[in-house]
Amino acid sequence: MQLDYNIFLEVAVIPLDIILFCYLVMRYSSPTPVNTAFRRFAFAVTVTNIVDVVTAVVTSAHERVPNAVHYLFNIADSALAAISGFLFIYYIYAYSTMEEADLTRRKWLNATLLGIDLLLLFTNPLTGWVFTYDAAGNYIHEFLFTPVAYGFPILFFAIGSLYMMTHRERYRTSQLITMILAILVAGTLFLLQMLFFDDVLITFFIASLGILIIFLSLETPEYVRLLKTTAELKEARSREAAVEAQERLSREVMLALSKAVDAKDHYTNGHSERVARYAREIARRMGKTEKEQEEIYELGLLHDIGKIGISEEIINKKDVLTKDEFTEIKQHTVIGWEILKTITEIPWLSKGARWHHERFDGTGYPDGLVGKEIPEEARIICLADSYDAMTSERSYSYPLAQWEVRDQIVRCSGTQFDPDIAKYLIDMIDEDEEYELREIK
Repeated sequence: MQLDYNIFLEVAVIPLDIILFCYLVMRYSSPTPVNTAFRRFAFAVTVTNIVDVVTAVVTSAHERVPNAVHYLFNIADSALAAISGFLFIYYIYAYSTMEEADLTRRKWLNATLLGIDLLLLFTNPLTGWVFTYDAAGNYIHEFLFTPVAYGFPILFFAIGSLYMMTHRERYRTSQLITMILAILVAGTLFLLQMLFFDDVLITFFIASLGILIIFLSLETPEYVRLLKTTAELKEARSREAAVEAQERLSREVMLALSKAVDAKDHYTNGHSERVARYAREIARRMGKTEKEQEEIYELGLLHDIGKIGISEEIINKKDVLTKDEFTEIKQHTVIGWEILKTITEIPWLSKGARWHHERFDGTGYPDGLVGKEIPEEARIICLADSYDAMTSERSYSYPLAQWEVRDQIVRCSGTQFDPDIAKYLIDMIDEDEEYELREIK
């Protein structure tokens, strides 16, 4: 039988395709996403190369083979060519760390293009828009043959190449040059075959050589491991930067909220921030970690957040509060707890708000907890809050002298305050010879 096509280049490269694919399967026992994408791409090119050769033989048989078989092989050949180009895109994408939303959008777009190509191919026996056969079994190119048989594979190849060039920072310069040359050579030969050498099967000969070039220049297992490690480090840095930004934003929000609460009391200025600073210093002296100190600081910032729900008339009242007014103002602990417990990412944040008015002897509010039943963080905030109340001007009192403050802390240790924690505050007072730890107007 006389063949209508020169198939020898593609036949010669099929063993190379098979050997390379088998090596990839055996070598990449624990493949990365990049390895997996490359292996799929290599497999598609191998299968398409084989089908392309078989299709050329079937097509050359003319009247010996029914037209239905002709259609089957030529449709399969063109479909596999498009799928190979499609998988090339996803091999290139595997190197990227693009956002999930962007990747999803690109997947839908590329899948739509592939779907259009496959739809035109699979309906061709009915429409005859791509190719047909005459009575003698001769293969006839129709008006959509070039766009479908050549256009879509070239388009997918171009999409992958363009994305690679616009994300070239993920490649070494030598590798990028190699890829550019491979793209130019493959594209040129593909174009020449389409325009001038339609009877020479060279497309997947070039694709197979391209696979080999990519493997030798990009896909060495050592380089892929290095690439994976670099990508993981970059991703870790990005996550770390995002966490830092979130923490910075959270701190700014907490400061803003604490200032909003303090603004309700005409006699307080920076109360919550001072309580937070005193509490952090107590925690530091207790040997808490940096993280624990920061958590105590944040508890201090928001310990009075529940006052947002209390009327300003009661908060700023100069006279002694009535029983009903005192009952209402005590509710700020519960209101604060209700507000802060909704922040599920920081579940411990509500402790300071609810229990900073509990007393060590169990006579505090809102729950009358005793001793160690009170969370340690709340016991620290209780001390810091009481200290600032005694050293600041209030609607109902003036700042106490430093010695008076010290005597109050000592006297209330074991009743209002945890004595084991109070000793650290007493040390702070003793070291503060200039009485700087107080509200200064």
